[in-house]
Amino acid sequence: MVKRALDLLKDWQPRDHAGMTPLEHMEKMYSFGTPGTWYYFNPVVTIISAVLVWGFVIWAMVEQEYMAEDTGDIQSWVTDIWNWLYMGSQNFWILVLFWLLFKYFNLKLGADDDEPEFSDITYFAMLFSCGVATGLWYYTAEAMWHYEGYGTPRWTDQYMWNDNTRAEHALMVTWFHWGLHGWIPYVVVGATVALLHYRRGFPMAMRFTLYPLIGEMVYGWMGDCVEILSILCTIFGVCTSLGLGSMQINKALVRLDHGTFRGKDEWGCDSPAQLTCDGRTGMVVNKQSQIWIIVVVTGLAISSVVAGLKKGIAVLSLIAFFLSVFILLTVLFLDETWYILNALTSTLGYYIWYLPRISFHTDAWEELGHAYEGKGGAPDGRGGLKGWMNSWTIFYWGWWISWGPFVGTFLARISKGRRMGPFIVASLILPSVWSFAFTGIFGAAQIRISRIAEAAGLDMSDAYHTYGRLSNPDEIGFTVPLEDGSGTYWAPRYEGITRLYSLATEDVVFEHICFYGDQNYATFMTVIILICIVLYF
Repeated sequence: MVKRALDLLKDWQPRDHAGMTPLEHMEKMYSFGTPGTWYYFNPVVTIISAVLVWGFVIWAMVEQEYMAEDTGDIQSWVTDIWNWLYMGSQNFWILVLFWLLFKYFNLKLGADDDEPEFSDITYFAMLFSCGVATGLWYYTAEAMWHYEGYGTPRWTDQYMWNDNTRAEHALMVTWFHWGLHGWIPYVVVGATVALLHYRRGFPMAMRFTLYPLIGEMVYGWMGDCVEILSILCTIFGVCTSLGLGSMQINKALVRLDHGTFRGKDEWGCDSPAQLTCDGRTGMVVNKQSQIWIIVVVTGLAISSVVAGLKKGIAVLSLIAFFLSVFILLTVLFLDETWYILNALTSTLGYYIWYLPRISFHTDAWEELGHAYEGKGGAPDGRGGLKGWMNSWTIFYWGWWISWGPFVGTFLARISKGRRMGPFIVASLILPSVWSFAFTGIFGAAQIRISRIAEAAGLDMSDAYHTYGRLSNPDEIGFTVPLEDGSGTYWAPRYEGITRLYSLATEDVVFEHICFYGDQNYATFMTVIILICIVLYF
């Protein structure tokens, strides 16, 4: 194996492999077993990946406090040193993709006579379900969090932003995180893998995406390093989604078990005044429940894979997609429809206008910290605080990129027979538009509900000042002037309002839907959302 690696270093230049099949390429790599069968693996990639993953897991279990502190320090270091690279590289790749879109619009991902394997709607449902996983449901609250100022971003400065401009900016930032720049890693990897597999005959593996750069070294240790890095990225990216999704599923199951509605449990209570009760089965939100949820969901995911792409993943993706459409339209038409449409239109224009600026923004001055730290922080004490980019934009970019090898390879697998132009439109532009609609409708509605609750006097000091249903109607409401100007009258709050900002992120979407109907409606919608989250896994 060592001699082979040295030989590759001497003769590594890319060469023409016309006529070679993917299996023949795989035979050139160091491996055990027969390519194309279940008994085939690369021992170097397998063993090193397993050691690194389990080493990290053991470290996290044994040294929990130090692990959390160390990983936090590493993430902060990335933000301090490499913000410019994260932001700049995303912009570089989006220019490359738009150049490919126009330059090679009709280039077929496959033989010239290949036709697409899936219908357009099935294709889009699969790529979107794979691309966003559970994250989009967990972060339906993102725009509301930005509006409320979580992490103290720069737009909380009231000298620069009033409540209305802050709301519009909050929606635009959410679109930035879930729009074109987010989908870039998937499309770059997907296009590269598809071209090299369908038109050059290379295996559908990450190492071969670098063949034009490192040539024959993809078959040796350098290619192994690429595969190991891809595996680690995928595992940690999937674990992030599993963690967030399991917490939200756990919360939904507890709400269903306890009959939670507008801040109060209805089942398993010892007295009518009790807010938190035992429920029907005593289910609680804890790590043990979430571990079992991950086990069950992983089993379901494996079953869908075993069932095959057409009978398993495609069918489940269509169900998840149409259920999402149903939920989204429900929110749109039960809320103030015209307001939401106005908000979407306004935010779209703002996004197009502001995109060149925000896509290069690094919070350079905010990252200097407070003025008293002596590093050059703002002397006037205004603007945002250090750490917002680390918690939001850089976290998102790292998350999207970590999913790149997995989602990109999946996109390549389902894109045979499609042309480069439609591939980029379908996997970059259309998912961004759908994400805009999703986060925009939920975000605009949640911001409106939060503003009503704040204006009514819900200050989040306790449960009775967080949920309209629990509040005193003589205390929480609106002083409304009479039309003739002769005085005012008192309008008690609507029971459905909630200061959503005070809730855990995984709870926001469920309390949000309580705004639109009674407990039966809320239970029904919670079940539908729960099914969606499970299917998006």
